[in-house]
This record gives sequence, C-alpha cells and structure tokens, in this order.
Amino acid sequence: MKQHNVFPECNVDTNLVGHILGGYAKHKSTCNEVAKAVNQSDAFAVGIIDEDKRLATMDAGFIRYQQPDDVLDKNTHLTMYIHQDKKRYMFTVFPAMDGFVWDAAHVMGVNMKDLGYKGSFDAFKKETKTIQAATDPKLRRLFQEIADYPELKRFRNTLKYLIHFQYDADPATVQQFFDGRLTNDDLAKILQQ
Repeated sequence: MKQHNVFPECNVDTNLVGHILGGYAKHKSTCNEVAKAVNQSDAFAVGIIDEDKRLATMDAGFIRYQQPDDVLDKNTHLTMYIHQDKKRYMFTVFPAMDGFVWDAAHVMGVNMKDLGYKGSFDAFKKETKTIQAATDPKLRRLFQEIADYPELKRFRNTLKYLIHFQYDADPATVQQFFDGRLTNDDLAKILQQ
C-alpha cells in the first residue's frame, strides 16, 4: 500500500487518514513533530494536528483560511492553513480528533455500545489514545457509520483532492472543498478529467 505524505499527530488521525485515502500516513507523536515535518518539507505535505491550548509553531508562510460568510454549514472542528508555496497544508482539529469523531457519532445517532465502545466520552478517549487505535478495525467501522457527517465529508473531499493533485492543487478549489461549496459529485467529476 502507498504511503502518503500526510503527517497526522494522533493515532485516531492516522487511522482516519488511512481509511479515507487508503495506504498509510506518516504518523508523528506530537503536534510539534508534525509541524516540524511539514515546515521543513520541500515536497508536497499535509499535517493534521490537535488545536491544543498552545498551537504548534507553523512556518510563517501558512495562512489561515477564513470561510466565507455565505457558507451555511461552517466547519466547527476543523481549521485549514494553506502555505504560500501552495504545496503544504495544515489542518487543526478542535479540540482533538477523538472529540470530533465522538461529536460526529452523536449527531449521526450512532450507538457506540453497538460498536463495542463504552458509553462515555472519557472511555472512548482512553481507547483512542492507545497505539492500537492507529489500525483499530473498530474505529474503521465507526468511520463508516459517520461517513455522511457533513464536516467529515468536506474534510474527506479536501484530502482526496489534495492527494490526487498535490503540487497542481488549486488553492481556490481546495478552499471550496473544505467549506462545502464543492461536493462529492464535484470531486468525482474532477478526478475523471
């Protein structure tokens, strides 16, 4: 399987990226390790980090993407930064990927106990902090259950577009996938061209 130049911080992020893209991501253990890998990359690179109290130091060329006011369903967990070189991207997840996945499951009406999880967020969070979470098939089943969560769909479309086009990705198109102005159908058409 292919290894993508995507650097997730957490084991849940690593599993999710593998689920979305197929193949493997280049897992790092901390926000700062991800930021360092992406900051120092001369190649196409994507980083995914938690939005901790103290944000990892990103290269000065990263610019936070502000979603337009007319976007109805704004991302609440995800923020995107695009580097001025147009080949490096960083996503932050608030408060962390486990919270994002938990919230998505709640909104989508997923019965966590049916998937083998205990009923509380704290118990779920404890499971997601293990090394096994990076390849846990139980998490993969959960990702399938929340696949239609709007913010996750936007993230998935953005990642797929970026991985497909890499250096040739159009930042305006990336932004439109991220905020939902472009959809799954648009992605399918673009990938067929």
